[in-house]
Amino acid sequence: MKNGHTEKASKKGKILHELRQLVGIFLYLAFFFIVLRTYTHLVLVEHQISYVAYGLTLLKALALAKIILTGETLRLGERFHDRPLIIPTLYATLLFSIFALAFEVVEHLVLGKIHGKAFGEVVEEILEKGWPHLLGMSLVVFVAFLPFFAFRAVERAIGEGKLTDLFFKTREERTREDDRASGECDDRK
Repeated sequence: MKNGHTEKASKKGKILHELRQLVGIFLYLAFFFIVLRTYTHLVLVEHQISYVAYGLTLLKALALAKIILTGETLRLGERFHDRPLIIPTLYATLLFSIFALAFEVVEHLVLGKIHGKAFGEVVEEILEKGWPHLLGMSLVVFVAFLPFFAFRAVERAIGEGKLTDLFFKTREERTREDDRASGECDDRK
């Protein structure tokens, strides 16, 4: 009976852990994409062009967050885990920047469909005038993803939760938790 209860608790813990990771990644991406979208909007307003698509931006952030978690679950880039952290960081940054580019293209296709344009027409539009935007967006995303994936690589290297603790807990709180964990280890011996 205890084994079944422990297994349920373990599954629940894993689900909660993945949900916390998903929310964290989503919040980072949502913040970044909303800032980028706002900047784009302000530039377009300056030229009297109205363009607001924040809903799609949040959807894109959520989808990319899930793709990042799925990629980590599938151990994309795992073959680089023994290399200097710059290698897996650059690999993940490049890989997920390509995913972001794919989402941008899909967004253009969906918006084209909503506005009654044919698939070929939207592709032609992207190739004619949209590719500089896509390239620029891809470069901005690449630069924004660099610190994100660098932090994740450092987190894996030093131990899960430790980097977060360094950023969000005082030295006193960390010391108290270390002492508590150390006491628990002593009790088990």
